[in-house]
Amino acid sequence: MRYHDESAPMVRYIQECYPQLIAPIEEVLNKRKYNLDEEIDAGNIIALGFVVISMHIANVDKDFSMDELDYMRDIQAIFDPSYHIENLTKQQILDFYKKHYQDSNGMYDDFSLPFAIVCLDDYDQMHGTNYGDICRTMYYKFATDFVSADGRITKEEIAAMENLKSLFYPAVISQSTTEQEKSDIQGVVTESSKSLEDLLAELNILIGLENVKKDVQEMVNLLKVQKMRQERGLTNTPVSRHLVFYGNPGTGKTTVARLLAEIYKSMNLLSKGQFVETDRAGLVAGYVGQTALKVHEVVNKALGGVLFIDEAYTLTGEGSDFGSEAIDTLLKLMEDNRDDLIVIVAGYTDKMQGFLASNPGLRSRFNKYFYFEDYTPEQLQLIFIHFATEGGFILTEDATTKALSIFRVLCETKNETFGNGRLARNIFESTVSNQANRIIHIPDISEEILTTIEEGDIPVHLQMKM
Repeated sequence: MRYHDESAPMVRYIQECYPQLIAPIEEVLNKRKYNLDEEIDAGNIIALGFVVISMHIANVDKDFSMDELDYMRDIQAIFDPSYHIENLTKQQILDFYKKHYQDSNGMYDDFSLPFAIVCLDDYDQMHGTNYGDICRTMYYKFATDFVSADGRITKEEIAAMENLKSLFYPAVISQSTTEQEKSDIQGVVTESSKSLEDLLAELNILIGLENVKKDVQEMVNLLKVQKMRQERGLTNTPVSRHLVFYGNPGTGKTTVARLLAEIYKSMNLLSKGQFVETDRAGLVAGYVGQTALKVHEVVNKALGGVLFIDEAYTLTGEGSDFGSEAIDTLLKLMEDNRDDLIVIVAGYTDKMQGFLASNPGLRSRFNKYFYFEDYTPEQLQLIFIHFATEGGFILTEDATTKALSIFRVLCETKNETFGNGRLARNIFESTVSNQANRIIHIPDISEEILTTIEEGDIPVHLQMKM
């Protein structure tokens, strides 16, 4: 699909986002804080960011594919269709971009924060808005699409994306290791020192989940406005903060729920912000009367934070009265603690519909729904590469291409048990095992051998547990 096609998701997303950014950038420009060419306007500044990012990524491996060049053509067409560059050669296109956008210092090699983000961050500091985050998300989503435009991702491109992530979200990157260490030790997410902006940035750099990211931002905006109304003594319409997460396994539901616990805490909507995860086994006992006690125990642990119930539909799926007792008790405790407890229930879409219909009180408590879509083959490839990068491995180009082809086959043959991100992790773990078996007998193993994943290391059998 050509990217200028109006049905292309990235095009629709850009067309939705960038009009919101024009007025804030123009306000900053009108303050004359920056010494700029009088002819440049907000639209050109935003377009320049896309061009600089694409040129930076395309230039790192010195290999401009025609798919990447098509992408660059089409994004440019969104902002200025008067440039008819459809039939230009590769060199003519490169010359075109250099003529119109490259500064005298060579911006592609010395990559810096796009000027649109600089302007919007200034605006946000003055007005308490989040246009800078919207712009970062738009650019980063574009970069994720662009880097896989030709169906392969080189190690140089991976490095460019890491550079981009560090540039856009320095606070998130610097805190991630420390926070993960705390989480591993304590078992739950405790009070976070991260700001709301940092947490939203951490959400936005997750691969995929575009609908969920949008839903979270809209929910945050609503909660911000409600808080402002409350501070001014205005009446608020009651809004349930409990959530339903629809989606197949491995689509990031638990990860997002953990982040939401911290987001709610950063907005002072929860007193502690801890995250407690449970399922049917943690709520339902085998004897009459004991189930209510188990539910009370779990809810007490979650008070002040988020209670996440995975596969919640199983509470009604085994034909016993004990699951119903758990639901009745939970609903009562949710009402009693409505100001300092948020419950998120998760599971398959169809089964969760049955769960919500099983008790009249559930529909009224849970009226906000987030849908977690399955990952595309390209997104699974990026997740696989992320696991490799985090583990200190580098994929050869052939290995990267093979991973994508495997994910395409698996996506074409998937069913409701499709593992998504878990599947990518399983394949990565098998890959690491295969790599170890391949190199173990090599004399004088170098660091390069230890860290390189080759095509043959990626499992050729697809009959693995999803």
